[in-house]
Amino acid sequence: MDPLTLLAAAQAAYSGIQAGIAAGKEIQSMAADLSELWGSVARLTHLSAENPPSSVFSTKSAEQMAIERYTAKAEAHELALKAKNLFVGHYGLAAWDQIQREVINIRKEIERQKYEEEKRNAETIENIKETAIVSIIVLFLLSIMLGVGVILLGS
Repeated sequence: MDPLTLLAAAQAAYSGIQAGIAAGKEIQSMAADLSELWGSVARLTHLSAENPPSSVFSTKSAEQMAIERYTAKAEAHELALKAKNLFVGHYGLAAWDQIQREVINIRKEIERQKYEEEKRNAETIENIKETAIVSIIVLFLLSIMLGVGVILLGS
């Protein structure tokens, strides 16, 4: 995804947060907007660390791509800071800290689930390999027995 699209998503999320706070919405009803804003900031941070994709059809220079990435990342970080200030001003610092702890816990849980899923997939692949090897050995032995039987019956 390009930086400008990610920035547009961050801006939309910030607008949603701003409108939600102004309307006195509860924290839970703004979770999607907060998540979208933080996700956009994270994706922009990762994008700025990656090498730009090389494309024959790209009309942008390396400098243009670098500037786009940097400015989008900086603006997204600024929006995140503004959202934090709005949030803290309305709900208090304790609520912000609680949400940050919850975000960390959720990220840890997601990573744990990914690890367990990868482990299960690896075990499944290993089981399939073992089953295939045993099946091949059994078929090989059966073919040898069939060959010996044909030879003995043919004599």
